[in-house]
Amino acid sequence: MTWALTVRILLVSALLVAGAWWLFEHEVAIGASVAQARTSAVNLFVAVEVFYLFSCRSLTRPAWRMGPFGNRWLLLGVVVQAAGQLALTYSPLMNELFHTAPISAEAWLRIFGLALLASLAIAVDKRLRRRGF
Repeated sequence: MTWALTVRILLVSALLVAGAWWLFEHEVAIGASVAQARTSAVNLFVAVEVFYLFSCRSLTRPAWRMGPFGNRWLLLGVVVQAAGQLALTYSPLMNELFHTAPISAEAWLRIFGLALLASLAIAVDKRLRRRGF
């Protein structure tokens, strides 16, 4: 593993932990139950990882320059994962098993907003590395 790859892994890890922690605390602060806050945090982890999955197709180029439809297996995996996340979030059986709870559309907006911010941070890291920083 190269130093640059190690730094990238640490960056993504820090973004995941900080984002999930902040989101959990924010959800509770605005009145969500602990189960709803937990569900939001888990969904944030998955959303960041999905965005990062598309980003990992190149260590130097941003994800949006690579075309999202180049690998149909990747797309199939994302669709299956999304279905699993929706089941985890909205299925009463999954709610019971995993102590999750349905979340609001506003929570999803926060999740995708934070995932987008994480993707932008990773793109900035890639750009800086291409320029020799």
